[in-house]
Amino acid sequence: ALSDQKKLDAAVAAYQKALTLTDTPGPPASDYTLANNGLGLVFQQQEKFEEAIKHFDKAEEFDPGYIYASNNNIEARKLWTEKQNKLASVDSDIEFLPKNDPNLPIKRSVVRITAQFSNSQRQGIEVGTGVVIQRDANRILILTNRHVIFDGNEQGENIQVEFFSSPPTGKVRMRRNTKLLKMTPTDELDLAVLEITDKLPADIQPLSMSTTINPAMPIQIIGHDAKRGEDKSWSVQSGKINVQNQQLQISATALKPGYSGSPVIDSKNRLIGIVYARKTGETQNFAYPISVVKKQLSIWKITLSN
Repeated sequence: ALSDQKKLDAAVAAYQKALTLTDTPGPPASDYTLANNGLGLVFQQQEKFEEAIKHFDKAEEFDPGYIYASNNNIEARKLWTEKQNKLASVDSDIEFLPKNDPNLPIKRSVVRITAQFSNSQRQGIEVGTGVVIQRDANRILILTNRHVIFDGNEQGENIQVEFFSSPPTGKVRMRRNTKLLKMTPTDELDLAVLEITDKLPADIQPLSMSTTINPAMPIQIIGHDAKRGEDKSWSVQSGKINVQNQQLQISATALKPGYSGSPVIDSKNRLIGIVYARKTGETQNFAYPISVVKKQLSIWKITLSN
């Protein structure tokens, strides 16, 4: 433990030195941004959450587009809340469900996925979206994108999910550990299935599916956006499907990185696709139609109830 502490202290010193040598903060992912983000991660490991948040704030301020600073900032604030209040993480979140939200049943089937990375491309928390596709008692399967939990070289650590709720100040959503059950190889199809075996709320159910897709049909997408000082998780975006082939091209909405694995939902609240890619700065996004997803699930011998 002492050796680990010395390494952390050395890392703090190295990042602080880097900050004194870097006087031109700014995007994209400048040395100043990366140094503040790295310093925040080290302080977070030391459970110095206020210091960590301060540096994540600086990284976000100078480069709002650096998603890992935003994700790490949200994570540090969650951990700080838990440190201040040992009962902050709630087992039952039923009392924190917004009863006046018309999308509540759908949102409860959509999860927020977090995974930890530590490499040159991903520094900290990766956030993605998943959707419940199967439930059998206290076992559920969640569909998402492979790249949410695997970067091509390594699998993320501590892969966890949260179910939708709106906890008050001083409370945080409970996280559940997951097991990576299936993952496509590194090829064109970007899918993965996570498994949770745990005591689960009764209202967490799979979405019904539909393969009926018409050009220009209105759809909704539910996913997660990282924004400092504001919880943008489970945001609902509207769009239209422009092209139908082996992929869906979705327009009229600009999605953020946290929307990877998001469900595409039709006007009858049925799952018709899974988001897998977006064009940065454009209102053009891509999704797999559910027919393609079902074919892969069949290859994996995963059966669905609908």
